[in-house]
Amino acid sequence: MDPVLLGDERTGSVATITIDNPDRRNAMTAAMYRAMPDACAVALAEPDLRVVVLRGAGDLAFSAGSDITEFEDRRMGGEAEGYDRAEHAAWEAIESIPVPVIAAIRGSCRGGGVAIALHADLRIAADDATFSVPPANLGLSYPPEATRRLVATVGPSQAKRLLFTAEAIDAPRAERIGLVDEVVPAADHTDHVAAMVDTIAHRAPLTHRASKRVIDAVIVHGTAADIPLSELAPEAAEAAAACASSDDFREGVRSFAEKRPPRFRGA
Repeated sequence: MDPVLLGDERTGSVATITIDNPDRRNAMTAAMYRAMPDACAVALAEPDLRVVVLRGAGDLAFSAGSDITEFEDRRMGGEAEGYDRAEHAAWEAIESIPVPVIAAIRGSCRGGGVAIALHADLRIAADDATFSVPPANLGLSYPPEATRRLVATVGPSQAKRLLFTAEAIDAPRAERIGLVDEVVPAADHTDHVAAMVDTIAHRAPLTHRASKRVIDAVIVHGTAADIPLSELAPEAAEAAAACASSDDFREGVRSFAEKRPPRFRGA
């Protein structure tokens, strides 16, 4: 596959977007950043989409980050602003996916790769994964939006340590500081992610969509209760309220009474 494109695979209600540049440890080129919104749009074209998985090609890397070999041409001078816009558009496309997004992380996850993973909803790492945020090795600043996500995920002190030292950390430490949600043995990683995907795919999709909108609104507006969230983020509150009048809610109650698995349709 041409590495300027991202791999996209759909199996039923699950879409997989693969960062497919293994010769460069899945480093993200400018073309790949530009391709990410289209890859997300292709995934969303599946009407029964329930889960999206982000992964790197092979077992050696999720993504080594932005391709440094392009920096002199694309991150300096007149092209720098366009490069930054492409990065942000890629992250926004991932963040805007309305269904759960899981980053399945094997091997190296660096810099821009961490930023991509941070815009997923869940990060499941193999025990061979390593993480670093190394702009301090290059004289760059980590993009503000990626830094915001990093702080929201691991807290200000751990974010500062990662940025100040540029040190690589292993998967168990990444789990301890909250950078990843779970660490599993590398040999079991694919099956474990598949099992989680299957579990999520069989839950109520309207609940997932509403939950994402409400949680994102809480991230933006905070947890203070002085102003109702329904006023701060009415669309999120409406999505949550709509679940109560859905066919899926009726199916959930009916299946509970009948002691059988629910058959959710997303309506």
